[in-house]
Amino acid sequence: MATQKLTGKRVAIITENGFEEVELTQPLQALKEAGVNAQIVSPQQDKVKAWDHDHWSIELPVDVQIDNANPDDYDALVVPGGVMNPDTARANEKCVAFVKHFLDKGKPVAAICHGPQLLIETGLLKGRTMTSYASIKTDLVNAGVNWVDKEVVVDNGLVTSRSPKDLEAFNRKMLEEIGEGVHEHA
Repeated sequence: MATQKLTGKRVAIITENGFEEVELTQPLQALKEAGVNAQIVSPQQDKVKAWDHDHWSIELPVDVQIDNANPDDYDALVVPGGVMNPDTARANEKCVAFVKHFLDKGKPVAAICHGPQLLIETGLLKGRTMTSYASIKTDLVNAGVNWVDKEVVVDNGLVTSRSPKDLEAFNRKMLEEIGEGVHEHA
């Protein structure tokens, strides 16, 4: 799938327990195929547990615990969805501060499904054009977002998609934006 090699790039995937399995595993696979050093960053110590539609699923190792994570070490950020994951992470000040760094610096950020809930907590979404899972549309609109119903939306390095059915387009745009690097603030 990867049309370009991004060797040397470092990407953080921030997650809590309850991420939607394919929304982390498929972007992770796309990143690895492109030569990216992708690391799972989490408040959890050793591993995080996935959710698959309606039940608990696989566990993945945590590469860097949020207390030890330095956002300066990464070129981009991925935020998988799942109902529980972003809702839990958005209540964690360290997760919010970590995410805020990427938006402040214009680094690429890719968030899918419910993932944008975590981005709302940064207070940096006003005026951005985004999409998400339909049930959090009102949350994003209330945060000042111009919400649109498209499979993938790119706004100055911020990539968003609605659901797992959009993963192919999401992964393609995520890789493009990582390849472009830091974006100037609009």
